[in-house]
Amino acid sequence: MNRLALALCFVSLAALAQPPQDAGTSDPSVVVTPSDAAPDAGDASTAVTTSRPPSEGEAATEDSDYPTCPEGFNTDDGDLSDATVLGALQVEVDGRGLTPTGLELRGLQRLTDPQVRKLVGAPPTDVSRPLTATEIQTLLHRLARTGLFARVEPRVRVSDQGPAVLEITVEENPTLTSVEFEGLQDLRPDELWDALFEPHSHFPDEDDAQDEVTTLRVHKRHGTVRVVSPCPPPRPPRAWLARREDGAFRPGIMLGGLDAALDRVLRTLREDDGYLLGTVSATLSPEGKLVVTVDEGELEAVEVRGVDEAMATRVREALGLEPGDVFLRSDARRAMERLESRLPFLRAVDSEDLDEERTSVRIVEERDADGTRHYRTKEEARRKSRRHERVEFEVGWGRLFHGGNDAGSDGLTLEGKRLIVHVQPRPPDLDVDLLPVHTQVTGFAPGLAASLRFFDSRDRVHTTLEGAFFIPLRLGGQRLPDDPEGTRSQRRVNLLGGVKVQLPALGLEELGAQVHDFIDTLDRWRLGDFDSYFYSFLINRPDRDYFRRQGFTAFATWRWAESWLAGVEVRGDTASSLQSFTPPLSLFRNDDPPFPNAPVNEGRFRSAVVRLEYSGAAERGTRVGSLFRTPETSLFERHKNWKREPTLRGFVTMEVGEGPGADGADARFWKLVGDVALDYPMNWHTGLSLRLRAATGHDLPLQKQEALGGWTALRGFGFKEFGGGDSSVLASAEYRWHGLGIFADLGSVHAASAWSDAQLGLGGSFHFGDDVRFEAAWRIDDKARLTPEARLLFNRTF
Repeated sequence: MNRLALALCFVSLAALAQPPQDAGTSDPSVVVTPSDAAPDAGDASTAVTTSRPPSEGEAATEDSDYPTCPEGFNTDDGDLSDATVLGALQVEVDGRGLTPTGLELRGLQRLTDPQVRKLVGAPPTDVSRPLTATEIQTLLHRLARTGLFARVEPRVRVSDQGPAVLEITVEENPTLTSVEFEGLQDLRPDELWDALFEPHSHFPDEDDAQDEVTTLRVHKRHGTVRVVSPCPPPRPPRAWLARREDGAFRPGIMLGGLDAALDRVLRTLREDDGYLLGTVSATLSPEGKLVVTVDEGELEAVEVRGVDEAMATRVREALGLEPGDVFLRSDARRAMERLESRLPFLRAVDSEDLDEERTSVRIVEERDADGTRHYRTKEEARRKSRRHERVEFEVGWGRLFHGGNDAGSDGLTLEGKRLIVHVQPRPPDLDVDLLPVHTQVTGFAPGLAASLRFFDSRDRVHTTLEGAFFIPLRLGGQRLPDDPEGTRSQRRVNLLGGVKVQLPALGLEELGAQVHDFIDTLDRWRLGDFDSYFYSFLINRPDRDYFRRQGFTAFATWRWAESWLAGVEVRGDTASSLQSFTPPLSLFRNDDPPFPNAPVNEGRFRSAVVRLEYSGAAERGTRVGSLFRTPETSLFERHKNWKREPTLRGFVTMEVGEGPGADGADARFWKLVGDVALDYPMNWHTGLSLRLRAATGHDLPLQKQEALGGWTALRGFGFKEFGGGDSSVLASAEYRWHGLGIFADLGSVHAASAWSDAQLGLGGSFHFGDDVRFEAAWRIDDKARLTPEARLLFNRTF
């Protein structure tokens, strides 16, 4: 019968130790009966009953010795049962009610019985009184929350004709006497100490001595005041715990358990420090000596899936990861960037498709017969979820036109210490950009530019179709005075279209042709497209001249190395002049005269352009070329890491052609342009940018003549203030420190057989990012003014 009562009490206490699901709806009377009666129970009738507690006066007298703690003292990590819901535990044996009147702690090793009782607020061993269900539950919660024990097992022991005793068996967490790290190569032990002894919610603060709460009891009838036992401290004392203090290790109990601490070290190694193959193992001797072995993780092999073996070899070469390398997250990121750059016809498999192939790791414990404990990293396959067929619709600009690629879709999984790279042929790539065109000769002319690229999975021929259009709108009554036919002509739709192929085996980066009938400019080297459109709309200052081009361009570009390319273009165009619309369609200064647009030599032009370009930061596979290509701009894009590593880039173009000259008759002309720029970062926030541009020519048409002045061609001076030249030289220097910068421009133009005086412009800038900046510039000559020219710019042209 005693064994049956003991089993029932254990079931009841285990239930009481769990937080109630809904204290407000608890049944006031719950009877728990055994599902399987013990064979020797006989006819005994036994039940464990939880009933409503007696009134406040019955539950505890004024002189109760059990401390009353402030509200919320015991609810740091969750709500406990309210005393108005849970009543006193009662054990009935043959109709005789029994209530636990004592508490015993078993299994203590380093800690003493009085220490634990004081910590959790349990009654002393010499105190015998009934323990209510609320007190029992509170004690069990406090024991579990201390972080000192790996196991807390309560049960009620009932003896014949004797009192019922609450017996709690505990297993202390390991006690550490010393800690040693082994196997570290790149990491230092100090980086892992904090993870091993991570501050915990239970860990004591320096002011623990001030955290104790004392209760004063006032006896109303006798008018006396006495101090009742203080509430237990909410956390174990620091002196009990293993810790690192003042740079030295202090022995003690491992708070929260050693397996949890080693798991923190493993997470720090993999997630924080980025050692994706890192493992942690440890040995704890019976004397408490802990030896932690850290393996930073070396690659054993790199396996490529999704392509044939010949292509897999190229993928491994592009990744640049070799067996024996310590594998870091940063290495993985850079490797995938190289893969995308060098083999753009392949893409990583989306991470969502690899979720079930990824594994998780955890620390497991094994014990020897002599008490030695071993801990190791165990890799486990994630449980496969039940997958249901579903269709998701997500409308978004990026997903619609860029395939929904996610930067986190790295296509990598790990099997042990083998890296698995999942790639697949890239589907056709559609790229669509908005053209918010606004000029003095079109007004507002919105449009789109698009390119559709077809990739060959065998890397033989990659084909790109590209095109653009923009439509001048009839807004604000803009027109050419007394010229309705010219007004209609300038409002025609602007069209560009072309096709080009890439032949990697021949080193041909571009081989294609383009036809066009659109409004073009040769001033893109001065000011970026968006900046010109923005200031044309805002203040009627586009700082560009425009003319109409109708014709074709055929081109071929060879790239024999990552940083070098050479190209040739054949152009056949008909050029015509355009006039500025009136009144200006601008937000401000719309009462001013229209921004003037320079005339051009009209007629049929034929020319050939050869170019040589270099970009030290270019990577193999990055796209070159543009739909709006001109001899004055580079085919290489500006490298995104220009602020972090020194970058030298430049180009030289030579154009030789024939077209209408100043007298209207056809004449031969030639023009040579060179543009070199250097970005030299001195540290993360400081850098120097230098630029030198020079151009010269002979018998140049009006639209190809050289001019300086304006943004960003001699800042501080008026737009093309020094024009009509056949040669020019421009030097720029900019020093940037954090968000602040200073710059200087120096330039001169050769016109009418003489060079103009060298003109100097100085200014300062405030940077909001890599490209966005506010610039203010002053001209330094006899026309200098106190008020600067100022612009907020969104694009960089050098």
